[in-house]
Amino acid sequence: MGFDVVLYNHEDRKLGLFEITEALHNEMFNSKKMWRSFSELRTLSDYYLTDETFSGERLNSLLSDLNNYKTFISVNNLIDYEELIKQISRSDIGKVHISGD
Repeated sequence: MGFDVVLYNHEDRKLGLFEITEALHNEMFNSKKMWRSFSELRTLSDYYLTDETFSGERLNSLLSDLNNYKTFISVNNLIDYEELIKQISRSDIGKVHISGD
């Protein structure tokens, strides 16, 4: 199982749900990668304890981290990674909740 990502609009109404797969999570947080340098990305590193909500400036910071971290993602996982960025950066998104197992 991967992370559940719940998308909410600016009125706090649920818009959708998708998953960050376990394979993508493993790719993002491989021990050889530089994820510890990205403060918001770092909050998603623990597969079992992650339970984070992002909105406002914190959501913008997460998007910035994800965009800046893209160069560390292998071609095999890049489509899924870019879909994550696309989904949470939509103009109708006001809040994102991400939780692990």
